Amino acid sequence: MKPNSKFLQRLQLWMRGRYGQNDTLNRFLNYLALLLLIISFFVRFNWLVLIAVLLIAISYWRLFSKQIYRQVAINRGFQHIWLPLTRPFSRLKYSLTQHWQYRFFYCSQCHQRIRIPRHHGRVRITCPKCGHQFEAKV
Repeated sequence: MKPNSKFLQRLQLWMRGRYGQNDTLNRFLNYLALLLLIISFFVRFNWLVLIAVLLIAISYWRLFSKQIYRQVAINRGFQHIWLPLTRPFSRLKYSLTQHWQYRFFYCSQCHQRIRIPRHHGRVRITCPKCGHQFEAKV
C-alpha cells in the first residue's frame, strides 16, 4: 500500500484517541493465549481454546479502548506484580551476556553492584556510591 492511501488515513483516523499500545500486559496475555493454544493441540481440551480466545479478546479490547488512563493504570498495576517476578531472570540474562567482557563485584559497605572490565590483573576498585575502596583480581 502507498503511504498516503485512503485506507491508511481512515485507519489512522479511527485509531486516534485509542490506547493502541502493545504494553507488558497485552504481551503477557498474547503469549499466554499462544501457550494455551499450543497445549490444547496436544491435550485436546476445548476449554483451553476458549480461554485463549478470551485472552486475545481482552488484549484487543485493551488495544482499541478509548480509556487511555485506565489502561495505563491497569498496566502499571500488572507491572507492579510482574516485574519483581521477572527481574532476577533479566538480571541473570544481563550478567550472562556480559560476563565475558566484565566482572561484577559488590561493595561490602553499601552493596552497590560494580562492573569492571576483565583482564586487567589486580586492580583497586572505588565504589561510585559510597567511595569505599577494595582490591580485587579481574
